[in-house]
Amino acid sequence: MVDFHHENSIGNTNGLLLIQISCLLLEKGNVFTMKMDKKLVKKTKNYFVGHVLLQNISKVIRSKEEKIYHVTFKSGARTKIHYHQAGQTLIPTGGKGMLVMFSTKNTGSTVKIKKTESINLAKGDAVYIPAQKLHWHGAIGKNDFSHIAINAKLPGYIESKTIWYDSDFQTFAKKIK
Repeated sequence: MVDFHHENSIGNTNGLLLIQISCLLLEKGNVFTMKMDKKLVKKTKNYFVGHVLLQNISKVIRSKEEKIYHVTFKSGARTKIHYHQAGQTLIPTGGKGMLVMFSTKNTGSTVKIKKTESINLAKGDAVYIPAQKLHWHGAIGKNDFSHIAINAKLPGYIESKTIWYDSDFQTFAKKIK
C-alpha cells in the first residue's frame, strides 16, 4: 500500500497527486478515454526497445507540477537506459514488469554500468526513482506491462530533462545525442 502522505512515495511535495487528479476529473466531469499520442510515440521511438504505446495524461489534465504519462510496453518491450534530472514515480496498472537500476563508473558520453537492483512490478505497486539514477523499466519476457509514470519537475516548475543511452544493458551505456 502506498502512503500518499509520505514525501517520497509519490514525489517531492505532491503526495496527494493521484487523489487530486481523481478529484479534478470528477469535479469537472472530465472523464476521458486515453488515446495513444502518435506524435509522442514518433518523437520518442529511439528511446525504447520494442513496441510501446504512450498517452500524455498531463496534456489532458493540464498539470503544471509534473509530467504524467500512461505507458504500455507490448510483448517484452522496455525503455532504453536513462535517467531524469528530477525524480520519477512509476505506478503499474497491468501486466508484469521490471525496474532495473545501475551505478556508473565514468562520466561523459560513454559510461561503464553495473546493475545494482532489479525490482519486479505489478498492479498495486508504486516505486520512486531518485533524480539522476540510471535505470530502465518495461515488460518481463513476452508479457505486456503498463504503468503511469510521474516525472517531477525542477524547482519553479521547470521541465526535467531525461538523458537517454544506447546500451548492452550489462556493461556500458552511450549517450544518445
